[in-house]
Parts: sequence; C-alpha cells; structure tokens
Amino acid sequence: MFKQILHIAVCAIVLAGCKPATQPQNPQAENEIKQASILSISHHDGFTQVDVKNPWTEGKTLHTYILVPRNSELPDDLPEGTVVRTPIERALVHSSVHACAMRDLGKIDAVKGVCDAEYYKIPEITEGLTKGTVTNAGSSMQPNIEKILEMQPDAIIVSPYQNAGYGAVETLGIPIIECADYMENTPLGRAEWMKLFGALLGCEEAADSIFESTCSKYEAVRSQAEAAATKPTIISEMVLSGVWFVPGGNSYMAKMFADAGGSYPWSDNNESGSLQLDFSQVLNKAKDADVWVLKSSAINTYDDLAKAYELNSEFDAFKNRRAWVCNTTTTNLFEEFPFHPERLLSDFFIILHPELAGADAQTTYYKPLAE
Repeated sequence: MFKQILHIAVCAIVLAGCKPATQPQNPQAENEIKQASILSISHHDGFTQVDVKNPWTEGKTLHTYILVPRNSELPDDLPEGTVVRTPIERALVHSSVHACAMRDLGKIDAVKGVCDAEYYKIPEITEGLTKGTVTNAGSSMQPNIEKILEMQPDAIIVSPYQNAGYGAVETLGIPIIECADYMENTPLGRAEWMKLFGALLGCEEAADSIFESTCSKYEAVRSQAEAAATKPTIISEMVLSGVWFVPGGNSYMAKMFADAGGSYPWSDNNESGSLQLDFSQVLNKAKDADVWVLKSSAINTYDDLAKAYELNSEFDAFKNRRAWVCNTTTTNLFEEFPFHPERLLSDFFIILHPELAGADAQTTYYKPLAE
C-alpha cells in the first residue's frame, strides 16, 4: 500500500544538451503558474523556461529545463539548464499518475515505456505491454538499462526524492524531467502541474483548459461546502501494524477535508506530512468523529473493520454507520486525484453533507461500508 502511495508521485523528462549562458533572452517574462508553489513556467523568444524549486531546501532550484521546439534551431545565448526538444514523442514514464495526465491531454501514444508496470490500469498501456508496443522497463527504483536503450526514449519522467539520484540512468544522456508535483501541499497547486505536461507535449491550450475546468469545479464544490450549517468531524485511514498514519494539519488531505466542509481533529497541527500515532492517541482525540474514510482492498464491511482491530468499534462513526471505504484495486483514485482533485473533493462533500449534495449524488471513489 505504501509503495502504491509513493508510486503515486513521479515524473522525469529532460533532453540531453545543457547549454550554459549567463542571461535569458527575456528575463522579465512572467511566470504563468499561479497555484503551484514549486513550479514556474515562462515563455521567451524561441524557448520556454521551466524552473522546479527544491522542495526540501528553501531558496534552491532542483532543476531548470529549457524547452525548445523540436524543429527549431537552438536560439543563441540560452540560459543554463537542460534542453528538452518538444513535443516529446517517446517518453519513459515512472508513474501511472503522469501517464494519466498525458492521456487526459490526448497524448497517451507518447508513452512508449513504463516502470512499475503492475500499477498501470490505463487500457492503452496494459494493451501496449501485452502487444510489446509499450516497453516494461522494470522497477522505478532500478530500471532495466538494456530495455531503456532498446526503446530509445527522448525523455524520462520521474518523481524526485530528497538526496536521491538515478544511478546508471543518469549516464545515458537522456533528459530526466523531475516532476515534484507530489510535494505541493494544496490540491490545486498540484493539479496545475498539468501545464508542465502541456508544455512538454506541445498542447498548452488543452492543459490550460483542463486546469481551468478543474479549478472551476473545485471552487464550485468548496462554495457549496462553505454554505453548510454544520461541519462534521472527519478522520481517515486506520491503524496498521500498531501505527496510524494521520494527515498533518497543514497537509494536502487536511486542506481537502476543510474545503469539503469538514472539521478535522488535527487542524491545529502544522505538519504538512503524516503524523505517526498509535491507536490510543487517535481514539482519545477523535473518538466522537462523525465520519470515517479509509482506503483498503480488504475492508468491505463493518465486521471486517472490527476484525482488523477490535477497538475500531469504539469510534462513533463506526457505531453510527458513517464509515466509507475506497478500494484502491478497483478504483482509479491514486491515478486520478492528483490532477483532478475536484473528483475527490466531491466525494468528501457528498459524504460530509448528504443533505446539501442531494439524494441523487454519486461518489466516484468511496462507498459506504457494508453491514
């Protein structure tokens, strides 16, 4: 499960040549990114500059990419950075999250290879793996170099991790695009990384349109939630092997609970990651939670939840039958929500405020726990 969660972060695309220079042609070009905090995109005469801030070291840049149209000559005096010829046509993708973004843009055919193939549910990818038109490059932690050389990618899309390198892949002369979207701590901030894929794939208008639609739908749900007369308390996940991973009060998920009109017991916490608590700590603070949402492929009924840990039945949400589960093996939650947070927000809104959502409202990922 944790590998799936980690696997939900991923991105790499770079094209060999780095051409150093001192000044960009148009240093005053405006950053077109408004919601994301660690991504900037600016258009210049003959190239587009993409800067990814280092999410682990304040004030530092993780990577700079210089995107130049494939059929154009390289402009003189390019700023320092990794030159990427666009649109990319043969990508090796480490994460199904980013492959889904490419599919949304109508560019799934640019995915010619994947890592961690067992996590992909996209029909075009699974069929391609079966037919041999999509290369299985093995584990994202240690890709098969021979397979990569055979497929000849023009970019590798990865998810960067703190102080982590890419081993032998870095010696191949293939651009590695570090997509740190998973380090954004707001739903719309992460969703705006769709614009990076638009720039890389030569479909910026489509990317802008998708993001604007996402923002509009997200804000519509949030506005509805703000009108709610009550704010039910919500908790998530469950204890596993003695540890309950609880979203920090400044985390992506905590923000989404608030936007859906929920009250979160750890909202006064400043952590943007997860808190590692034991069962008693969660029970003491959130026993009276109104709603309980969890992700599991093994928990389908209240009996399953009680058998997983008998004291789970002590929560009010259990007693009042207000627990919901997302089966991550049968839904596309992990693949879709990073670039479409409005869908997950809608689920939480329906769960928290059925009186406002209406009797006909349907959730996408979560279902009521069965008796």
